[in-house]
Amino acid sequence: MIDEERRGLFASLSSAIKKEKQREKPVVRPPYNTDPSLFYKLCPDCSDKRCAGVCEEEIIVIDERGTPTLDFSKNGCTFCDACADACDSGVLSDKTLNFVDTTVEIDVLKCVAWHQVLCSSCKDPCLENAIVFLGLFRPEIDMDRCTGCGWCRPVCPADAILFIPPKRRKEA
Repeated sequence: MIDEERRGLFASLSSAIKKEKQREKPVVRPPYNTDPSLFYKLCPDCSDKRCAGVCEEEIIVIDERGTPTLDFSKNGCTFCDACADACDSGVLSDKTLNFVDTTVEIDVLKCVAWHQVLCSSCKDPCLENAIVFLGLFRPEIDMDRCTGCGWCRPVCPADAILFIPPKRRKEA
């Protein structure tokens, strides 16, 4: 009886932790947007969600609210403009904004390079040279160069690349 109660307690704690992790998942939006509030105003009413369908890298996914988010788990953004061309509502309308509005960080607790393992997996795909190593073992993101394209994330063996939406953005 006590073992069952213990299992139930741990199961409920585990469930609560999983829900909290899901809730904390950052929302990173596609490029070409000048007004983040438009995602919630216009995207849920979009019937065809073409922005996701035309993404050549298949990184645009539609969340439970019917709004597009970026998933960098397998690929990054090439800034091909296809999502902007497909967006009839005007949410993705400014093709001069060829960057993702996000802050990219390296979790030093997860990063193997920060733990004295020779690894430069994240640096290799970075076309902007935004990942700078301080010595052999301490990579950092130079946000003045970083476009937020996400190509560093799927190649990281430790899942140490974090994408954080800007604090100025307050989405419902």
